[in-house]
Amino acid sequence: MEVITKMTEISNSTRPLPDINDELYAPYFQALQNNMLVVQQCEKCGHWQWPAREFCFYCHCTRLGWREIKQNGFIYTYTVVYRAFHPWFKNCLPYGIVIVELEKGIRMLGNYFGSDVESLECGMPMKAAFEKVHDEITVLNWVKDHQKISKTKNG
Repeated sequence: MEVITKMTEISNSTRPLPDINDELYAPYFQALQNNMLVVQQCEKCGHWQWPAREFCFYCHCTRLGWREIKQNGFIYTYTVVYRAFHPWFKNCLPYGIVIVELEKGIRMLGNYFGSDVESLECGMPMKAAFEKVHDEITVLNWVKDHQKISKTKNG
């Protein structure tokens, strides 16, 4: 697990931030505050799902709980951003937007702010990095899982 406390010199007050008060996603944002990843699991059929929904995508049951999921996976797909869509991201260019496939087939989106963004590739091992924007908001980013990358290259 990696915790990031400050990404750039830009004030976090101007950064676009998620709505942490959205009832559907509140458990997810609370988990991020505790450096955990959680997804929904249906209490009837056991299906794990992300993004959050008000019912099970598989059986349509409305009894859903939140379960912790492992914080590492592999890049499913990605893109490198060279043009900031918002002024806050200007000093982060270029950066990656990655979808990481986790256990149970869960895919989560996040940013990759590494200086080596050009070396991203599908299948690359990644791990969650929790960026504490301020006391109430933590966002999910991804970093390379160097331990798994070196194991893959060495054997």
